[in-house]
Amino acid sequence: MKHLPKHIRPRWRYLVVSLETRSDAVGRRAFQRELWYAGQNLLGDPGSADADLSVVRFEFDDATGTGEAVVKVRRGEEDRSRAAVACVDEVDGAPVGVCVRGISGTIRAAVEKHSRT
Repeated sequence: MKHLPKHIRPRWRYLVVSLETRSDAVGRRAFQRELWYAGQNLLGDPGSADADLSVVRFEFDDATGTGEAVVKVRRGEEDRSRAAVACVDEVDGAPVGVCVRGISGTIRAAVEKHSRT
């Protein structure tokens, strides 16, 4: 199968998301699942498919209970995606605080500009 020409390929934006919790560790898969559920519940099936939320990078420190994730979304769906991320309030039954720190056009720029580490 051939690759799509550059002008037809989907364009992406990257959200840097901070996570905080007082209880157990948060895993990448569990956070991804909750992100999909939040997007589906808020935006519906067509809106969730348009946003195409997916976790690209994930780090969580069990000792401090904090972490960061980089979430990939389609360009033009940033505001709706931010709202869906804000709807995540628990992961695997543990309450979690979520904050979108910033948006960027590349993963590298997102990490350099908006990451705490």
